[in-house]
Amino acid sequence: MGLTGYVLIGTVAVLIPAVMPSITDEFSAAGLSLAAIGLIFPARSMGGILGNLLAGVGSDKLGRQRMVWLAALLVSVALGLTAWARPWLLFLAALAAVNLTQAALSTGINALVADANRESRARALNTLHGVYGAGAALSPLLIGYLLEGGLPWRWAIAGAGVLWLLYGVLFWLLAGNGHDGQTGARTQQLDWTMLRDGPFLALFFIAFAYNGVAYSLLGWIAIFMQRSAGFSILASVSMISVFYVALTVGRFLCAAFSEQIGYARTLLLLGIGITLTYPLVIFGSTWLVVAGVFLTGLSLSGLFPTSLAYGARHYDAQTGALTGTLNVAMTLGAMIPPLWTGIIADAWSFQGALGVNYVLVAPLVLVAIYLRRIEANLS
Repeated sequence: MGLTGYVLIGTVAVLIPAVMPSITDEFSAAGLSLAAIGLIFPARSMGGILGNLLAGVGSDKLGRQRMVWLAALLVSVALGLTAWARPWLLFLAALAAVNLTQAALSTGINALVADANRESRARALNTLHGVYGAGAALSPLLIGYLLEGGLPWRWAIAGAGVLWLLYGVLFWLLAGNGHDGQTGARTQQLDWTMLRDGPFLALFFIAFAYNGVAYSLLGWIAIFMQRSAGFSILASVSMISVFYVALTVGRFLCAAFSEQIGYARTLLLLGIGITLTYPLVIFGSTWLVVAGVFLTGLSLSGLFPTSLAYGARHYDAQTGALTGTLNVAMTLGAMIPPLWTGIIADAWSFQGALGVNYVLVAPLVLVAIYLRRIEANLS
């Protein structure tokens, strides 16, 4: 059920990027600028931050299993509200509620998987996030096909809510009403000394940079390809699937090899890859951009799961705290860079806005080298 839930989490994660052109058309017609519409990203992220910070408390009070099915039901309600909301501020609030409940669910699943696979955390977490990538790769194709066939974009959001409703009910039936509070209590006991530690700060940056680059690309690439290359709705939304196919392939490759070559070396190889391939997105022609999106997804693929595995090994007694705080870094990455991308695109161009995000890419190699030295000293 955890793996199934992560497929759905991947599906919902790309739901808004997949319908972003339709959202932009509707609210632009109401007089909103691209910069104003870009507030979607911080609204979702603020909900995600709150959800991650509350995840430990919810696990402790409710138990992880109970929190999972309850969060799933609340996600379905929030998606229903999002599909119904017409006023802009209510729409933003509903999106924040979606990410709040989904963040709590994601934090719990990641911590459980890390605890259950102490000897092969990178393999287990890359596999878990690979399943996420599979759901994220397939759903934009289906959504793009349905949108091109005339389905209102709000119906696509409501349909995702129905899926979460069914999942929550099924999980409740299978899990029963057991209270696994002892397991849940480990989810997120925040240790402030860890937050000042060099390796943790390095992992925090990787998580932020990973999601900052990924969400800036995913959030705006469909609109970018429509406006710059004249792509159809289906073709432009398919760019999200191109990214997630690469992300999925890369995560399963990391799952296969990261234990053998080492976590820090895996991070170094991925950092070199994104440094070399991301410029294709910025400077390439139409089909070079497509190749750049694929190679960027491949290079980003294992950054977060492998960082989480590295951190869980380094901070074994605070696995839950690490998971929650790195998810906060991910959420900040999903909030701040996509917002500045929208602002810069509004004032300049999408190509220039995506190029600015290279400031997140360039330090990754140096951070990975630092973590490799720490890993060598520990061994």
